[in-house]
Amino acid sequence: MFGQRLNRETAGPNQSEQRWTCVAKQIFSKEPFNGDYSRMQPKRIVITSDLLRVTAEKTSRKGFATNTNLFAAILTPQISAATRLPVTILEWDDASPFDGKAVYDAFGLEANAGSWARIFAADATDIVCALFLPHVENSLVIGFEISPLLQKVLNRLDIPFVDMRWHPLRFLDDIFFGFSSNRSELSAAIAPYALSCQEVDFHVGLHKATAIRRSAFKTRGRSCDTLIVGQTPFDASLINDERIATLLDHKDRIAELAKTGSVAFRPHPFSPHPSPALAAFLEDHGIAHVDSDIDMYELLCDDSLQRVVGLSSGTLDEATFFGLSVTRFIPQRFRYLPHVMDAFQTDNESLVYTGIYHAFLNVDFWADILRSTLERTWPNGNPIPFKSDRLRHVNGAYWGLLNTGGTNLVMSYNTPE
Repeated sequence: MFGQRLNRETAGPNQSEQRWTCVAKQIFSKEPFNGDYSRMQPKRIVITSDLLRVTAEKTSRKGFATNTNLFAAILTPQISAATRLPVTILEWDDASPFDGKAVYDAFGLEANAGSWARIFAADATDIVCALFLPHVENSLVIGFEISPLLQKVLNRLDIPFVDMRWHPLRFLDDIFFGFSSNRSELSAAIAPYALSCQEVDFHVGLHKATAIRRSAFKTRGRSCDTLIVGQTPFDASLINDERIATLLDHKDRIAELAKTGSVAFRPHPFSPHPSPALAAFLEDHGIAHVDSDIDMYELLCDDSLQRVVGLSSGTLDEATFFGLSVTRFIPQRFRYLPHVMDAFQTDNESLVYTGIYHAFLNVDFWADILRSTLERTWPNGNPIPFKSDRLRHVNGAYWGLLNTGGTNLVMSYNTPE
């Protein structure tokens, strides 16, 4: 099982769209499922992502498909060993049977970045469910940042899923994932593995200690009381009101901040150069530019800093643990546990992800959390020892933590088009 080669998704015959629409209507006309999953145990594992995500033309899917394949390579050995079920990838590219363009056609849209934002959290219609049905039936889906639309599709088709997203707290000894599921028994099994606030606070203390120690040996840089953080130009967390938000949508609020104190802007390390329009706006309002090569956690430990502002950056989640005030310009679509008390508000539009640190690299973790959903699982009692920066180096993503010696590997879609 550990040595098996991961296969592309090929399950499901090539039935016509019309037939699958009829099948879907038959399924959806039935009474709601009564919760007895024993008669619907999955026969296979499907690993997928936000496979409808495009930046321009469909060919630009390649960048995100790379992330999906990386995710699958990390987890397939453990999942395969724990479940002893076939594991396949469901993607949308020239080699796969899934037709993402047909989904966009069902919404009457072209496949481009603007349309992706419009359908990201759309309702799962009969025809859209029918297009996914042959690719996910009889499966348990393990997702890498799957969209709310796909989650709704899986819910309507009564397909269990575990979705994973890179967790925004990236200043611990390694990066890790947040977990969410549409099955209560899966969520209950995941909960005991949750990262605690105390573990996070320990690492906050280490960063503060580092800042104190370093301050004795170097000249202090320019300080500010408000830090505006930039993001990459193309990210799911930026979707608001069916469009991709930008800082320039909130010029009035930023201009007001500039009147009340010292304000600086730090771009995202993956997109270190603000667009010409944003750069001109910041200069016009006297907002200083902080080089993205400066360690973010050194900035968050600066005693002068009082507030961190942004659209929906993960740095805002991090800043709360450093005791800083946070201003979000758009609602938080994905919320993460653990959270600082009083910094977490839930609503019906937010998807909540539980942070799990390192445990998911073990076969026993998957055997444990999937036991309630599968006929049987196979723990091996052989945990993987913790190693700092393991996934940072694999992913080539260091975000604001620059003391690891690594270099960020940046996908082309992070560059404004």
